[in-house]
Amino acid sequence: MPYRPYRQVFAAPGTVVVAGAGVVARTAHFMTLLGVVLFVSATTGSYGLAGAVSAAYALAYAAVSPLTSRLVDRLGPRRVLAATVSAHVAARAAMLAAAWWPAQGWAVVALAAATGASMPAVGPLARARWSALYRGTPLLHPALSFESVMDEAILVVGPVAVTVLATSVDPAAGLVAALVLAVGGLGTLAVTAGPAAPAPVASVASVAPPGGGLAAVVALVAMVSAATVTIEVTVVAFAGHRGVTGVSGWILASMASSSTLCGLWYGARRWRRPPAHRLMWTVSLFAAASLGFVAAPGIAALFAAAVLCGLTLAPIVIDGFATVHDLVPAHRLTEGLTWMSTAAGVGIAVGSAVAGQAIDAWGTTATFALASGCAAAAVPLTWLRRR
Repeated sequence: MPYRPYRQVFAAPGTVVVAGAGVVARTAHFMTLLGVVLFVSATTGSYGLAGAVSAAYALAYAAVSPLTSRLVDRLGPRRVLAATVSAHVAARAAMLAAAWWPAQGWAVVALAAATGASMPAVGPLARARWSALYRGTPLLHPALSFESVMDEAILVVGPVAVTVLATSVDPAAGLVAALVLAVGGLGTLAVTAGPAAPAPVASVASVAPPGGGLAAVVALVAMVSAATVTIEVTVVAFAGHRGVTGVSGWILASMASSSTLCGLWYGARRWRRPPAHRLMWTVSLFAAASLGFVAAPGIAALFAAAVLCGLTLAPIVIDGFATVHDLVPAHRLTEGLTWMSTAAGVGIAVGSAVAGQAIDAWGTTATFALASGCAAAAVPLTWLRRR
C-alpha cells in the first residue's frame, strides 16, 4: 500500500491536530444518526419515530450548513466556529436530556433539529483547508482522499461503538459518548481555526441552490446517501428481528472497513481519467452491489453484501468531492463542498424516515429492495455531471 503521499500531506505544521479534531467532530455527528435510532427504537419500540428523530437532525443540518459555510467563506472559520460550537453543544445536551422521556417525542424531534442546525459542516471545512494548502499540487488528491477515507473510517468505529454502548451499557450511552466527542472535536477546531481571508464581493451574496453540473452531482449524492442510510437502518432491523441487534454494528463496520481500505488505495493512486468520469463507474458498481442485501437470506450473507457494497463507497465520495472541487471557484469552495454534505443530509433524512416507515409496513426485504432502486436511480445522474 503506497502510503508516501499521505505522509507528505501531513508534513505541514499543525495539520495532524486539525485533521484529528475534524475526525473526532465528525465521529460525534455520525454516531448521533445511528445513536438516536438505537435509543428511540429501544425505548418506544417504533422504528418510525426513531427514523423521524434521525431525519430531523439530518434535515436541519442539511438545510442550515450551506449558510454556515457561506459565512465561513466570507468571515473565516474562527469567527463562525466560535459562534456555532457553543450553540451546538447546548442543543445536543438538551436533546439528550429530552430523550430520557420518550413520551415527549415531539420535543426530541425539535431538539434533534436544533442540534443538526447548529452542527458546522466539518468535512467541507477540512477539505477547503487542504485546498488552500495544496491547490495546484499533486498532494491535493491524496489530501482530499484522506478526508473521504476518514469519513469511511468513522463508519467503522461509529456504528460499532454506538451499538455496543447502546446494547451493552445503556440505550442512551451512545448519545452521551457523542456529546463528549462533539465537545472535544468542535472545541479544538474552534481554538485552532484560522482568521478570515479576504472575500470577493460575490461571496457575500445570499446562498443560492447549485446549478449545472454541480446540481447533478448534488442530486446524485442525495440518492446514494438515501440508499446507504436505508441499508444501514434496515440492517439494524434485520438483525433485531433475529434477536441479534448487536451484530448490526459489526455488519455496518464491515461495509465501512472495506470502503476505508479501498479508499486508501484509491486515494494514493494517480488516475488518468477525470473524477467526473470515474464517478459514473463507481455509482454503477454501488447500485449493482446493493442487490446483495435484497438476496441475503441471513446474517452471514449480509456481511458479504456489506463488504462488496463498501468497496464502492469511498471512491464515490472521493470522486464526488473532487468533481465539485473542479466545478466551483476557490472563493466559494467551502460552500460548494457543503452542498455535498447538504445533499447527503437530505438523502439521510429522507432515507431514515422512509426506511423506518417501510420496515414497519413491509418488512426488511422490501426495504432493502427500495434502497437498491434508489441506488439505481442515481446512475443516470452521472451522465449529467458536466457543466
